[in-house]
Amino acid sequence: MLDDRISADAKSKAMAAVAAYPYTITSWHEVERLPGCGPSHAALFEEWKTTGRIREVDELKHDEKFQSLKIFYDIYDVAEKTARDFYRRGWRDLDDLIMNWESLTENQRVGVKYYDDFKEKIPRAEVEQIGAVVLQYANKIQKGFQMVITGGYRRGKSMSGDVDVILTHPDKEATKDFIDEIVYDLGKDLWITQRLSLTTRNSHRGQAPVTWKGSMPRSGSGFDTLDKALVVWQNASLLLPDGKPDPNVRNPKRRVDIIISPWKTAGCAILGWSGGTQFERDLRKYVRTLNPPLKFDSTGVVNRETGKWIDFEGDETDLLEKEKKVFKGLKLEWRDPTERCTG
Repeated sequence: MLDDRISADAKSKAMAAVAAYPYTITSWHEVERLPGCGPSHAALFEEWKTTGRIREVDELKHDEKFQSLKIFYDIYDVAEKTARDFYRRGWRDLDDLIMNWESLTENQRVGVKYYDDFKEKIPRAEVEQIGAVVLQYANKIQKGFQMVITGGYRRGKSMSGDVDVILTHPDKEATKDFIDEIVYDLGKDLWITQRLSLTTRNSHRGQAPVTWKGSMPRSGSGFDTLDKALVVWQNASLLLPDGKPDPNVRNPKRRVDIIISPWKTAGCAILGWSGGTQFERDLRKYVRTLNPPLKFDSTGVVNRETGKWIDFEGDETDLLEKEKKVFKGLKLEWRDPTERCTG
């Protein structure tokens, strides 16, 4: 956030290695041997172990610029570049943004409005409740939908920052354009209060995996181009009979990603949405080194030389087994989602 991009990337890789290490670290020697770590990281660990604190962290806690940037960065739809732009304008906190309300995008206003709610972690029981409601509505529209809750929840975290839900159905036609239907129904019944984004690129190309060859321009954004919607969620069962909030009952807003995957590549979708950020980045780098080099995203696996889709999942009917088949096809040892916690 302080314009040190190379250092930030290096620190991100080091933190991912520490987060994924399956044992309790007891010495700086262990830190130094981890991928992406070196003497400087080992020294930080030793400083923390000896003093219980790290000087650099203490300094950042009292750095006015860093604290302002952190507030802005924690707002939905505000990335690092936008956070720095806000600071250059002389804005320092949420009150400054409210004073300049017309300068914000609609999604940024939502992020400011629900700032405290979005920062609050979501317990596993609530994540499961949200997933159950989504699945219930999916099967109201058409029976046979299956669901996997991914993200931090699937990695075993006791608390999640948001909720990621993948829906899939053995019938290919059931998932085509389905995202519009389910978001509409959930919104009609007041589970969804705002739609932050909605994409149907996968349906528009006939739900086919992205074809891509070495010289072709990249398409889509992020790690995949599946149909999905990011929405603001509330517990509609806690509302008054007239649909208004009950002033005596707390009902925090949550960010929920509803992702729709065709059945034939559901294993790829689950894999693509279950790992920490660094895990997913490294996975995509790794498959480029295979022979032939491959491209992986949540819509499927493609041969980079021919641009053709590779079917690793076949006629498998169990979602967990479909994901395991993708691991095997990519020549990877199976790793439980709890071992993919790389931040």
